[in-house]
Amino acid sequence: MGLNKRELIRKLWHVSPGILGAPIILFTPRWVTLLVVWSLAFLYTLQHLKLLRGWKFTVPIAELSYRTMAREDERDNFLGSFLFWVTMGIICTVFPKLVALSALWVSTFGDCFNAIVGQALGGPRIPWNPRKTLIGSATMFTVSVLALWGAHRVLSLNPSWSLIAGVALVATALESLPLRSAYDEFTVPFATAFLLWLAYGGPLLSVTW
Repeated sequence: MGLNKRELIRKLWHVSPGILGAPIILFTPRWVTLLVVWSLAFLYTLQHLKLLRGWKFTVPIAELSYRTMAREDERDNFLGSFLFWVTMGIICTVFPKLVALSALWVSTFGDCFNAIVGQALGGPRIPWNPRKTLIGSATMFTVSVLALWGAHRVLSLNPSWSLIAGVALVATALESLPLRSAYDEFTVPFATAFLLWLAYGGPLLSVTW
């Protein structure tokens, strides 16, 4: 058991939206965030369709991303990144700023460290999904709690620890399910966003943050 170089590079690509996207959500008007996220969603959708249909052209950004981080089951598709960017587009369009930032960080940081620690250390497997390790899921839960706490604090909010632990637990449970791994890119961020919105409320489809 170990983390090979390609998987490490893939995970660095995976976490990059959490690092580069956070300042856009935090410091720009909503229309700027939506322009960025939906532009990327369009490029990754185009890359996904290109692979499915066998089209022969280069898609900016998404082509490099595909060559660097495509999974073994993505030889003729780019489902994971397509789902992630479309889901983040929906979340940023519909939900308030705290919800969008939280979903972004749980999806990128939580899942990234889950894979890095799980593959590096190995250990006992989750009973319902032999591809996942207990230590990987424990790491995702811990990192997700910290990500949710951080998203609250950068917006000068004091979170309920029981709330963020509950949301992190649901996100971790969804990630552990024996489904195609690409589906995590929808289930984890959307569940995080929806649960936080249920807890806090707030306007939907607002034109401003």
